[in-house]
Amino acid sequence: MSDWTWEYNPDAEHVVGNLSEPYRRDVEDLARRIAEAIGVRRIGHPFDIQESASGVKTHAEGPVMIWYQEDYRDDVVLILRAQHYLAPAADQDGEE
Repeated sequence: MSDWTWEYNPDAEHVVGNLSEPYRRDVEDLARRIAEAIGVRRIGHPFDIQESASGVKTHAEGPVMIWYQEDYRDDVVLILRAQHYLAPAADQDGEE
């Protein structure tokens, strides 16, 4: 188990506020798995001030796609954007 966590950036309302609860859970499950995988990958890598954060990365699994950054200063994955391809159009952009 790593110390890596994840959080929405800037906040949940901006990233997944338009998704209903079941779709949000899918996004959050994937965010948790990404944080765990990064924690394992970073074992033995000392912090380097020159490498304080990654660029924007994407990962898709099933119907969920997440855009994120790895913040090495705080051992946190910042979820910047999420798309759930099974969510109705109203959930994705507020329109029907």
